[in-house]
Amino acid sequence: MHKKNDNLGETDFEASLRAIEDAYVAGLPGRLDEIENCLQRCLEEPDTAGHYDALVLQLHSLAGSAGTFGFSELGFRATDLEIQMNAFIKEAVHEPGSFTPIATGVGAFLRWAVANAKAKGAIPPAQPSPPPAPRPPVEAGSQRLIYLVHDNTLVARDIAGQLQYFGYEVVIITELARLQEYIDTRIPAAVVMDLGFPAGILAGAAEVARIKQANAHRFAVIFISTRSNFEARLATVRAGADGYFSKPLDMVALIDRLDALTVQEEQQPCRILIIDDDLDTARHYAAVLRGAGMDVHVLDKIPGMLQTLGEYRPELVLMDVYMPECNGIDLARLIRQDNMYLDVPIVFLSSESDFEKQLDAIESGGDDFLTKPIQPAHLVSALTSRVLRYRGLRGLIMRDSLTGLYNHSAIKENLSREIARSTRALAPLTLAMVDIDHFKRINDTYGHPVGDQVIRALARLLQQRLRRGDIIGRYGGEEFAVIMPGTPAQAAAHVLDQIRESFSMIRHYSEARDFTATFSAGVAEITADTDTDELFRVADLALYKAKHDGRNCIRNAP
Repeated sequence: MHKKNDNLGETDFEASLRAIEDAYVAGLPGRLDEIENCLQRCLEEPDTAGHYDALVLQLHSLAGSAGTFGFSELGFRATDLEIQMNAFIKEAVHEPGSFTPIATGVGAFLRWAVANAKAKGAIPPAQPSPPPAPRPPVEAGSQRLIYLVHDNTLVARDIAGQLQYFGYEVVIITELARLQEYIDTRIPAAVVMDLGFPAGILAGAAEVARIKQANAHRFAVIFISTRSNFEARLATVRAGADGYFSKPLDMVALIDRLDALTVQEEQQPCRILIIDDDLDTARHYAAVLRGAGMDVHVLDKIPGMLQTLGEYRPELVLMDVYMPECNGIDLARLIRQDNMYLDVPIVFLSSESDFEKQLDAIESGGDDFLTKPIQPAHLVSALTSRVLRYRGLRGLIMRDSLTGLYNHSAIKENLSREIARSTRALAPLTLAMVDIDHFKRINDTYGHPVGDQVIRALARLLQQRLRRGDIIGRYGGEEFAVIMPGTPAQAAAHVLDQIRESFSMIRHYSEARDFTATFSAGVAEITADTDTDELFRVADLALYKAKHDGRNCIRNAP
């Protein structure tokens, strides 16, 4: 029995609760300050994972306690932010600016909380409010949202899990009639839909046709079905479908199709090196090209050209014919002496009108001769077409035909360049050698086409889960090489281990049966005297240790 407290008109138990609640209310400003401090540390030191963990911990603590003390609105908002933070932390690769929307949300939450505290002395208890309005649709090209429409929950969860391993956000919709509602709320990158529903074997196609006719929203549509006859496929085409896959699903083929439809590779700006001793002129043309979205480096000290070529890696060199230290014709010949730059376009930009001298410039290794003055649009068009042709040819030479990754020679060339850069900058660099386990057994059991499917799956997963600055190559057969600039070996091993876990859960399709595969990896970090061959040798030793330790694991070089 609780004693009565005459002063307060309440029992000791109630008084104790009241005191605890008062203490909690009094401590709320301090909790908010700590969240703000954590947010500030995340913004100031974005590469420190511990700061993000600390912010999640503070949000989690507030979310868990606020509801207990009757502050439902406060708890609801903190919970929403905690969920967003956890999703952010789980991402293997953080693109620049990816934390900004969350930081904005936390800042708005803090302002809301502080405003209420100032107005009423404490954040007031409130009835739970509806979830916040959905975030605006992500711009085309960066969307990863997939609506998976399927009335079989178990099958849908299985497909969704496979899609999520490849970095897609998947929302399952089990009622066909609710698809329109979801689209009105948030536009997806794509809809993956079963063709048949209780309403009819072609009900999915009919609903998609209706939605596409009624809405201006653009999104890709892929149908999956046990039927593969002409009538079914024709119905989906007429409904505006972008793809059709028969069950059992070839997940790698589905991912390839989704990526082709939804992931627009960001076009990297053309890298132009301008060599000209006349800085005023060089800066003028640099401004013109930068205005067209190009990345431009101006070099007016000719002796520094070879170092600049190696560090900047231009996709085109633009130079004048006449320069006091070295004329453009000699400079072009000097560039062409190095096999690494045999295919880099060289364009002369000069006021020289003598055709014979222009021809000499071309014969020295130039690809084009443009005369001054030149209209900005003409200059931009001429250089852009040259760079795009160069990229296309380099792609044929340096890319593996099966995976689209760098081939053996290209990955070694990239590693040499990155080692030199990291050595100069005193920055860490890690090389990882990745090898699919028991690959010969996969080929022997399921056939080489299925083995190629497994290779493509791992290539796709590495591309999606690693950073844009990481360099991935197919070193040979089932072996891959991953160069991770600015990354110590321990961090690289952690990232690869997360990818390893995801890869081991991906199902691969064969006519006999579905199966899973694993990979092993060895990682090695550069040291003061490491060269390309030595780093490959050390990473290979680490990979051998992973194989010796039972496979399906990551091992660091000793």
